Amino acid sequence: MTQAASLDVLWEPLQVGTMALKNRIMVPTHGAGVGNILGSERQAESFRAYYVGRARGGAAWVGGSNCFVLNPLIPGFEPTGVGATTDSNFRNPLFLERYGRYADELHEEGAFGTLQMILMGGMPHGPTGGRQSSWATNVLPHEMEPHEIEQLVEEYGYSAGRALEARLDGLEIHANHDDVVQWFLSPLTNQREDGYGGSVENRLRMLLEINRAIRAAVGNGLTLGVRLCMDEMIEGGYDLEEAREIVRLLTASGDVDYFSFDVGGNWAGPSYIQPLHYEPAEWAPMSGALKDETNLPVVYAGRVTDAEVAANVLADGYADVVGLNRATIADPQLPNKAREGRLGDVRPCIGINDCIHRGLVDGLPFGCAVNPSANHELEEPHPPAPEPCRILVVGGGPAGLETAAIAAERGHNVTLWEREPVLGGQMTIAANAPMHRPFAQFVAFEERRLAGLGVGVSVGRAASAESVLEFGADAVVLATGATSRRPDVPGVDLPNVVDIRDVLLGNAEVGQRVVVVAQDDHMPPLSVADHLAGQGKEVRVLYQTLQVAPLVGKYTIGGIMTRLVAQGVQFEQMHRLVGIEPGALHTKNIYTNAPTVVEGFDTVVLACGGASENALYRELQGKVADLHVLGDAYAPRRITFATRQAWSLARQL
Repeated sequence: MTQAASLDVLWEPLQVGTMALKNRIMVPTHGAGVGNILGSERQAESFRAYYVGRARGGAAWVGGSNCFVLNPLIPGFEPTGVGATTDSNFRNPLFLERYGRYADELHEEGAFGTLQMILMGGMPHGPTGGRQSSWATNVLPHEMEPHEIEQLVEEYGYSAGRALEARLDGLEIHANHDDVVQWFLSPLTNQREDGYGGSVENRLRMLLEINRAIRAAVGNGLTLGVRLCMDEMIEGGYDLEEAREIVRLLTASGDVDYFSFDVGGNWAGPSYIQPLHYEPAEWAPMSGALKDETNLPVVYAGRVTDAEVAANVLADGYADVVGLNRATIADPQLPNKAREGRLGDVRPCIGINDCIHRGLVDGLPFGCAVNPSANHELEEPHPPAPEPCRILVVGGGPAGLETAAIAAERGHNVTLWEREPVLGGQMTIAANAPMHRPFAQFVAFEERRLAGLGVGVSVGRAASAESVLEFGADAVVLATGATSRRPDVPGVDLPNVVDIRDVLLGNAEVGQRVVVVAQDDHMPPLSVADHLAGQGKEVRVLYQTLQVAPLVGKYTIGGIMTRLVAQGVQFEQMHRLVGIEPGALHTKNIYTNAPTVVEGFDTVVLACGGASENALYRELQGKVADLHVLGDAYAPRRITFATRQAWSLARQL
C-alpha cells in the first residue's frame, strides 16, 4: 500500500444510500456481548453507551450489533449453537422503543446507525443436507425445502419494515461467516440441483429474493448493504473470481446500496477477524479488485489497525469507507484524536482477539486487552482521588503500567520501579517473536502516557523490602510478574534444555532440531515455534492437552496453524512429560499412561507458563498498611486479565 498517505482522505464526506457520511470511518457490526439492548434497562443503557460512545469518538457510521431474523424452522440440536435459536430481535416487543432511542442518540452525535441482519443456522439447516459447513465439523444440517426458503425471505422483508419504523438508517445482509445466506452462496455447502443450486446465479438466488423482499417493504427509505466474503479461503469454497461475478450480479439487481468486504471464515486461515500475525489491511488489495466490478460504495474491514492504515486503504483506491472495529474498541476516540493530529495518544490495538474470544470462546464478559474500560462505558472514566497520595508501583509490565497511569490520571503522585532496563515485562520479551511485534506498540504508548502524566519511572531498579519501606509510599502496588515455570521432572536442567524467554531474548543456543514442550494453553508455545521455524529450524511441539493451544479461540487458531504448518512445524498432543535425557524425551499419554520416547532433537525449549513472583509481597505483608498485588504476581494469566485488574485496583486507590 501507499506509505504515509495524508489523513485528509479520511475526512471527506460520502453519500452511501440514504446516509450522508461526514467522514469515511465506520465502526462495523460486532456482536461480542456488549450489553443487551433488548434486556434489562441497565443492559440497554450499557449497549447504547458503548456504541454511541464510538459515534461520540468521531465515527460517521456505526454498524451496531447483529440482529437475528426469526428462524421459523424447527431448531437444531446443537445445545450451544446460535443456529438453534428461533428468537427474532426484530419481533421483540421492545425492538421499536429500544432501537428507536438508540438511533436517535446516534443521530444526535452526527452519526448514522445500521443493523446487520443475521440468520445463523448452518448446523441445524442449510441448502444441502449432506454437506458440513467446514472440515472442522461433522455435523450435518437439515436440507431446506423451497417453501422454507420462502418463509425466510418473507421474514427478512417484515424485519426490514420494523427497522425502518425504529428510525434506523440502514440494514446489512450478513452473507458470510456460517450464515445460511453464505451457505447458499458457497459451492462447498450448496450442492442443490434445483433453482437454488449449481451456477453462481442460482446460488445467489435466495439473497436476491431477500433483497427484493426488503425493497418491497421499505422502498428507498433504508440503505441496504451486503457483507460479503471476498474469498472463502477454504477448499471447495468460492474464490475471488466467483466473488467478482457475485458483486456484478448484485450490482445489476439495483437493490443494493453498498458492499462490505472481508475475507476468510470462522475456521480457515485467515480468519475473517485476522489476528496480529497478519499485516495491517493485508487483504485490502482484494477489496480493490472487487471494487472495480461495481459502481457502489465499498467498505473494507480486516485488521485496519489505525488511522494511517485506514488512510492508505482509501488512498490506494481499495475502498470508499474503512471499517475500524478492534481499533475503536481499543480507543473509541481514535477518529477524533487522528483528526486533531494526536496519533501518539491513540491506544493501539494489538490484534490478539481477546475482545471476541472472551465472549464466544471463554464465556466471559466482553473486554479488550489494551483498553480495560471497554464494556464499562457507564462507569465514570477515572474518578478523581478524594485525597491524592504517594503510590509506589513495583513492576513495569502491563499490570504495573496501567495501574500507574490510571492512578496518576486520578491525581495521585506515582512512582514506578522496573527491575529490567526497559519497560513492558513479558510483553517486551514476546515482542521479539515475529507474531507478537505489535506488543511493542502498546508498551511504547504506555511509556508516552506515563511521561505525559509526570509519573516517575526508574528502570534497572530492583525492589527489596528495605527499599520499599524506605521509600515510604502511602500505598504500594506489586506487579512483579512471574518467573518461567519449569516441569518437576528429571533432566530439566540439562544444558540442551532452554527456556522460552531466553530463546526470544537471544540468550540461548538452539540447535537445528527443536522440541517445544508446551504446557501453556495460550500463545507462547506457538509464538516460539514460529520464531524458530522462521530461522529455518525443524520444530516439533508436544502438547500435554487434548488439542493444540486450547485457549486460543477459533478466530485465531486457524490462521496461526496455517502459518506454522506451512513452515513445517509438527504437533503432537496428549504428551505428559516425565523425564529428559540428552537424546530422548520421555512422555506418557495423559489418559492411558502409555509411555512414549521422543528422539531426534538437539534442543528442548520449555514453554510451560509462569509461576507468580510474589516473594516481595509476602515479605511486605504486615509492614505496609495499603499493600496490593496484581497481574502475574497474583496469578499468571493473559494481558487482558492484567490490565483489567489494574483498572479495578487503580480506581480504588
